[in-house]
Amino acid sequence: MSQEILLELDDLLQAERELTGLLAALRSDEQEARVMYARLQDWKGQSANVLRDQIEVFFMEMSRRIREIEEQKSALVQYVQYMKQVDGAS
Repeated sequence: MSQEILLELDDLLQAERELTGLLAALRSDEQEARVMYARLQDWKGQSANVLRDQIEVFFMEMSRRIREIEEQKSALVQYVQYMKQVDGAS
């Protein structure tokens, strides 16, 4: 492999590791938030309903962002594989 491609692959692989770490942290935070959210089920009244609605929107947005990051990571992994194939063909 040429040195330029090695450096680029190292950068891409580092980005993949960072995305993996970010996804793990987001999933952990989401799980912790869901545990806290479960405690709200005993709360009654208008303010409890408003808070539950806000938290549900938060969970939907977090799920959307996790899916986006997973898609970006998948695209990155595919690109790394492509770069390895191209380099192997030269």
